[in-house]
Amino acid sequence: MTNETYVKQSLELNLFFLRIMKEHSLFLAVSFPPKDQDFIREASEFNSNFNNLLKTAVELASGVIDMRDDAVTEYTLDAEEKTYHLTGFRIDTALTQAELKVPRPGVNFEPILIEKVNNLNNRALSATKNLIRYKTNVLNSMLSCDLFSLNYPLLIEHIRREAILFVDLLTKLQNRMEAENLYKKALEEEFFWNQIMEEHSEFIRGYLDPTEEDLMEIANSFAIRYNELNRKIEGLRMNQFSTLLSESQRLTKEIKNFKTQGTQGLIGCKIRSIMVPLLGDHVLREANHYLHLLERMKKAR
Repeated sequence: MTNETYVKQSLELNLFFLRIMKEHSLFLAVSFPPKDQDFIREASEFNSNFNNLLKTAVELASGVIDMRDDAVTEYTLDAEEKTYHLTGFRIDTALTQAELKVPRPGVNFEPILIEKVNNLNNRALSATKNLIRYKTNVLNSMLSCDLFSLNYPLLIEHIRREAILFVDLLTKLQNRMEAENLYKKALEEEFFWNQIMEEHSEFIRGYLDPTEEDLMEIANSFAIRYNELNRKIEGLRMNQFSTLLSESQRLTKEIKNFKTQGTQGLIGCKIRSIMVPLLGDHVLREANHYLHLLERMKKAR
């Protein structure tokens, strides 16, 4: 791995996952009852910490890499403002505004950037490992009926898995590891993100008001289709791989459109649900991220 590849891959990974981690912390903080101030305070501290890390990533990325639609979308700022209005949880919208204005690549690659990115990766690793421990504590407390949250236990498992993936990917980058088995790695990534998309569909279905029958049916259909796709992957043979990549890509483009419409509906107060608008934009960015991964897999065949 060249130094330039290391820097670019690190920045792309951090721009996506650091925002995801800071939003996980927000979703946790606003989900607990007033009696659990310690859990709320800790989640708020994680949110602040990841916000600062993301600020560093945006500064380092300026003029070095493109700001992709898995890092920030045209809806992120509006979703943040609406979520602050609904929850009172303070959100650094100035950072989002800065991210939307980051200049396109054009500066010369500076060797000092390697050291700065290495430091960012190490700080992100430490923060995310601590967040995993916190999420584990939340999950265990919920399952033992010692803690109430508006989030499903499966959602806590879901966001914990995403944090574990971030740590794994960062660790490999820090060790400058090349993929030993690209085929196996691609299959694992496809299975992982199909499961994430399936669970998004289940959460959306569960957070919708019972009167939103059409949207619930669409969400349920996506959950079923992703589950069926992963069953095919479990029994996959080499000559089937490209076919299932295309299936995953088609289905993820469909769910991206569904999530886009859902995010617009949540921001515009057109959908009855108990989802904050930022959660809509959050899952949209994860679909965008998966589409980037699928495109990379297809090129690597």
